[in-house]
Amino acid sequence: MAASLVRATVTGTVVTVIALLAGMRVSGGVDLFGLVGLALLVNVAATLFGAGVAMLSRTQQAGPLIRTPIFLVLFLAPVFVPQGLLAGWISAISAVNPMTFILEAGRGFVLGEPTGATFAFGIGAALVLLLIPWALFGLRSAEKSG
Repeated sequence: MAASLVRATVTGTVVTVIALLAGMRVSGGVDLFGLVGLALLVNVAATLFGAGVAMLSRTQQAGPLIRTPIFLVLFLAPVFVPQGLLAGWISAISAVNPMTFILEAGRGFVLGEPTGATFAFGIGAALVLLLIPWALFGLRSAEKSG
């Protein structure tokens, strides 16, 4: 789990440095730290979910099982366009998708208008708190199986 978190942190740092060098403007240190903090919170939640599944299954074939729910949540969120530009069924689903609020808050940090950031951090914290027992359950299951 720690190696996965380190990889996510290194990847996030490299992408952020390249974006800043390429001209991405963030209107202040608070926005940059908010963006990084929100990303770390979501990465911790994803790592906890993956660790729980990996420990329960104890096989490398669990990779697709770990990625599928994460892919579906991101597929049904406005990853490439803002929520306001979506129409039809995808708009209805993304309106209740928790990742929508996190993505919109991240966009807000980049634009210097972090609307909904408190709610997004709350969702991220709730995900972490919900997934800690899942990861521990997987760990205890792996310990029992030997």
